[in-house]
Amino acid sequence: MDDRQQKEPERYKVEFASGTAASVQKRRSFRDRDRNDIEVDLPGWPAGKPFKVRGFLGKVGRHALNVVTALLMLPLHILADALGGYSAPDKRGPLDDRANEVDDFPVMWADKGEAARTLPWQLDPARRPLHVVTELEVDEADGLVRITTYKDTARGNRFIEWGGGEKVPGSEAVLWSMPLKEIAGAEIKRFSMAESDFTISFRDGSWVRLETSAHCAEEVVSLLTPGP
Repeated sequence: MDDRQQKEPERYKVEFASGTAASVQKRRSFRDRDRNDIEVDLPGWPAGKPFKVRGFLGKVGRHALNVVTALLMLPLHILADALGGYSAPDKRGPLDDRANEVDDFPVMWADKGEAARTLPWQLDPARRPLHVVTELEVDEADGLVRITTYKDTARGNRFIEWGGGEKVPGSEAVLWSMPLKEIAGAEIKRFSMAESDFTISFRDGSWVRLETSAHCAEEVVSLLTPGP
């Protein structure tokens, strides 16, 4: 039995990131280098709701909703703390790039023919079915990075993160793969909840912004960052 058979590559649940600033919260855009929208040009992608930055009233509404949500969740945090569970809310780091984190929120930045445009639409939580999970794996034995998918028996609504059930038999598939040598690097994005966002940059200059858990983001970035 070779090393690859002994240890399969770790898989990390990922999806396109979502904005956290009130102007773009829960939203994302897909841009070329001139900041034009490219969603309609992505082959095979289902139609999505057009991206729009919220105006003043929209931002006020998001702030109000966030405050109400925090107040409603407070008793649960207190209870979890009393039972010995971790109850501290996620914190967002400092703003690094206002143009791409407040005034807009691109999660794909690529001109025609560039690598970032090849990523699968299933990474978009606004497009894929609720029970579909997408994962990233870095296979150093094959020299490939892959996006895989499966159906989760327990992923029934948007309030269940990463499912929690079992894989539907026969639902696993590879959606995308690329040689590791085509990846220039990866970087944690501090302006995200618990620093769970990260970017993958390709050698042609295109990039994507993905989201996972904070711990997984650190591991993925480490795996995709070239050594000295």
